[in-house]
Amino acid sequence: MENRHMDKNINNDVINNLFFVDGSLRDFYAFNVDLDDWQKLYEYIHNTNWKIILYKDGQKYDEEDTNVYKLFKQKENHSIMMTINIKDILINCYFFYYTEIEFDIDPKEVKSESDLNIVFDFMKKIANTLGKESILTLESDPDHPLVTAHSDGTLLINI
Repeated sequence: MENRHMDKNINNDVINNLFFVDGSLRDFYAFNVDLDDWQKLYEYIHNTNWKIILYKDGQKYDEEDTNVYKLFKQKENHSIMMTINIKDILINCYFFYYTEIEFDIDPKEVKSESDLNIVFDFMKKIANTLGKESILTLESDPDHPLVTAHSDGTLLINI
């Protein structure tokens, strides 16, 4: 595998090697987190201009004062999902575990250099907000990062 730093030219090879369509998703992770980290990221996301939709048992869920503590409590008896729409790229979160933050994206969403920049910017914002690295992996493969975003804004691509 070749390591590349991402401040150089982004090209179609990166898209083809990271976001090939094979029926699986790509996952974003941040590890070693707690509910306070979740809340910090949740507040950051809600203070952006991104379109955010919460779902409870598959239905749109509008509760203005919702926080992650309430969402994890409701998750005990309900399916909870948050969709973040950044310029028509959909990133989903299911609040699986307290100790790791996980989002997923369908690789079909990433078709251009502009789309790729949105994804990488999202990863950098997660890392910066939490002060922890965030990684992009193949679906359910957190031990093999394809891309690592460090909290200082640097990206490392392993393809």
